[in-house]
Amino acid sequence: MDRRKIVRDSMVFAAGQYVYRVLLMARGLIAARLLGPASYGAWNAIQLVMDYGLLAQAGTYQGLDQTVPPHIVDGDAQALDRIKRAGLFNVLVLTLLYGVGAFLYFLSSSGKIIGFWGLGGVAVALACTFLTNLGYYHLNLLRAHNNIPAVSSWYLVQGVLGAGVALLLIPRFGAWALLGGWLFATIAASVFVHWQARQITPFVPRVSRASLDLVRIGVPMFLYSGSTFVMRTLDRVIILKYVGTLALGYYSLAVTGVTLLLYLPESVSYVLYPQLLKRYREAGDRAEGIRDRVDRTFLSIAVLVPAMCGLTYLLARDVMSALLPKFLPGLDAVRIVCFGAGGLAFVGLSAIVLMTLGRRLALIPASVLGALSGAVLDLVAVRLGGGILGVAWATLAAYALNGMVMMWLAVHALHGSSRRAALMVGRALALLGLSFGLAWGLDRMLPLGDAAHVSGRIAHAALVSGVFLGAYALVAWPLGRGTGLRQMLAESAPAWGRRPESTPE
Repeated sequence: MDRRKIVRDSMVFAAGQYVYRVLLMARGLIAARLLGPASYGAWNAIQLVMDYGLLAQAGTYQGLDQTVPPHIVDGDAQALDRIKRAGLFNVLVLTLLYGVGAFLYFLSSSGKIIGFWGLGGVAVALACTFLTNLGYYHLNLLRAHNNIPAVSSWYLVQGVLGAGVALLLIPRFGAWALLGGWLFATIAASVFVHWQARQITPFVPRVSRASLDLVRIGVPMFLYSGSTFVMRTLDRVIILKYVGTLALGYYSLAVTGVTLLLYLPESVSYVLYPQLLKRYREAGDRAEGIRDRVDRTFLSIAVLVPAMCGLTYLLARDVMSALLPKFLPGLDAVRIVCFGAGGLAFVGLSAIVLMTLGRRLALIPASVLGALSGAVLDLVAVRLGGGILGVAWATLAAYALNGMVMMWLAVHALHGSSRRAALMVGRALALLGLSFGLAWGLDRMLPLGDAAHVSGRIAHAALVSGVFLGAYALVAWPLGRGTGLRQMLAESAPAWGRRPESTPE
């Protein structure tokens, strides 16, 4: 494929992802202010039903990722059609099974989700899950056929309509506006993507041996991505079950904060992955070809992300006091969980390094360990009566553990040295600890006090931010010299308006 088209399509996709995430984040914050903690917690609870439904495909998407492109290259139309129909069969049948099972469960449930939404709300959520899984099937094939603009358009249609309709109707319909808006947006996006993929996707599914082959081939990556997803959502599941929807509403702002903080490292991983693959191949499949770039990126993230976590910790009180005062009981939990991003920031980069080096199987035990440790720690915190703050500390520990284990695996695979891996992990933990200690200390030395006016909050935010960044930079910033930090930020920034020729390979 023409290099300029690859770069242009990557830019379009990256820009679409920026817009999509910004819209969802804006919708979440505005909805939180309009709804209040209890209703916002109920919305996050029903989202868990939809999110876990995305795992129903059991590795089919990952199997399609690995089998469709080679068949396209080989020009084997019959095998390609068989794989596509088998994939469609898997998605439809497995998602239907999830939907039926979930509906039957809620039919006899008296829990918090059914208490707020009823069977009607559950049915709408399951309809969204079905349409989303079917939509992702189409997106998978569109990406395999290099129609990246259509893939980006799915997210834009769903994000714009979902956010717009929900925010327009929240004053009248409350949390139901969010669910109804998401259904409307998903239907619209599904119609759009089906039309875009009409020439390359079959209409009639067909079961065959390829149905099992897709699952078998996709299971390793599915176990990794699925375990990682479970680890990042178990805290909300446990809070919902053992503490309640009001507590989940308070805690949900922590999820928004972590999502915001992880956007930079996830964008870096997205941009870096194809570059690593190219350099690794050019170096004759030798780790030496990518060592320097990976080491510099690890160090850049280790310096930058803890600084962002510290700023979030210090600014959270000012922002929540001004915009979301009803959520202040969750302030401490939000602050603690946001430091978990300092651990998770290394997961994506470590994963692409291991995949580049052909160490995919190492991802599975690491992600399963992360999920299990998160579950155990969160449950212990709840059983000990720690509430959402206890869960926040447990989640921080699980995120940090997972990030450091993944980093150790990646650096060890890259250098073949346990000592080098331990030094990198130790430096990352030290910087995260430094950021936390500075933020905690400054918060007590320079409290918000009685500054109830906006001007007072702005002045306080500016003061603590300046002092924190200055103190942190004195210790941490020298470590960032020579890491290519400025280049990393430029490459991961939105690519709107940039000429394809100037984009780094």
